Amino acid sequence: MHLTSILKKTLMAATGLVWFLFIIAHLIGNLLLMLGPETYNHYSAALVSNPLIYPAEVLLLLFLVVHAFSAWRVTNENNQARPDRYRVKAVSTGSSTFASRTMWYGGVILLLFLIVHLIMFKFGNHGGEKGLWGLVVSSFHNPLIAIGYIIAMIPLGMHLSHGFASALQTLSAIQPKWYKGVKQAGQALGWLLAIGYILLPLWAWFFAEV
Repeated sequence: MHLTSILKKTLMAATGLVWFLFIIAHLIGNLLLMLGPETYNHYSAALVSNPLIYPAEVLLLLFLVVHAFSAWRVTNENNQARPDRYRVKAVSTGSSTFASRTMWYGGVILLLFLIVHLIMFKFGNHGGEKGLWGLVVSSFHNPLIAIGYIIAMIPLGMHLSHGFASALQTLSAIQPKWYKGVKQAGQALGWLLAIGYILLPLWAWFFAEV
């Protein structure tokens, strides 16, 4: 394997793990939505007023660009290196999973979701009576937004459930004998995170009033 190929896979794995940790932290903060506008808006204000938020956002954006670009290059190189009959055989023998085969497509969906998400909530109107809490809850009262958000969490679960163990394996952070157990743990954690995010629009839709 060429050094540049190893470097791209290493960058993709490392930046993916950083975003994995961010997604966990982001969910923990967003679950405060269920505690009401005062708690959630206080959390949001504290987050925005922290001077470290801006360099953190720049780093996250940089890591996202590196992750997406590395994934695109690695996917293209893999497709060019393997003949069609080998790919068909690999699928038919079960040597790859649906999640692993659709990582790139799921990533594109998540990137589009992230752009819409930022436009709606980060750059949306927080000036209402109930602040950001009111914006989020009122947005999720729109069935199209709520359903779209829930659907977008499916590729998130697939992406996280496959990417966790794969990234650790790429970085040689786990022993080969641990891979199966780490893979199962990663799958459970990935789908647990997706379900956690799905709870947000469901709670807002059925239980919260603006």
